[in-house]
Amino acid sequence: MTPWLNDTYVLFAIESKRFTRQAAIFVINSLIAAAAFFLFRLVADPPPEVELRLLAGAIVFGVAMQSINATGQIMVSERFEGQMKLFRTSSISQASYVVAVTIFSAATAAMTSLVVLGLAAAAGVHLSLSPLLIPLIVLTALALPGFAVLIATHAKTAQAGYMLSNAVGIMLVMISPIFYPIDRLPEALQWLARLSPFTHAGQAIHETLSGGTAILVPVCILLAFTVAANAIGIAKMRWREP
Repeated sequence: MTPWLNDTYVLFAIESKRFTRQAAIFVINSLIAAAAFFLFRLVADPPPEVELRLLAGAIVFGVAMQSINATGQIMVSERFEGQMKLFRTSSISQASYVVAVTIFSAATAAMTSLVVLGLAAAAGVHLSLSPLLIPLIVLTALALPGFAVLIATHAKTAQAGYMLSNAVGIMLVMISPIFYPIDRLPEALQWLARLSPFTHAGQAIHETLSGGTAILVPVCILLAFTVAANAIGIAKMRWREP
């Protein structure tokens, strides 16, 4: 194992110890995502096709919120409590640190989707559990934590870091038509919605839950967002305090 991979593995193991501290947030995000689906289902009594779109939206909502919020909260906490300073004084690179935190956040986000899918299946929702769901959920979780990295390492105070990372996650989900087709939006807003990777994630996950495989375009878009956002996060993060 190369030193870089070894550092990343060690940091991931350290972050995994935090799961008990993050468990409450994980449970809340999972239940909120599931509640969003079941509330819409109860009120609208939708046909199966619409029901699957609502389920896809709930999955994207839970995964996006968990991945962005967890990344931001972990880094803000470690920055202002002194752990990040310890990492900086060692030979660990900022890339290893970001990758470890991002992977940990993505793993907990993927677990959120399993909770939502499990509850939906138990409720009798007819869906296609394709293996394609796994990479789609992972890409959704990895699409934008890079923005949380920038916020967490540039925020002036811990309170500002927590609030901004949460606000960014909520805002990005809000502008994404994950619970309805994008063509339901006014044309002036459709271009803005297409700038969010979660719009494309919702389309791909809905297609997969419906048994389809026409997901090449949204997958390529998600990959582009994942590479670009995380590369920017690593390159522009504040690793050493001024």
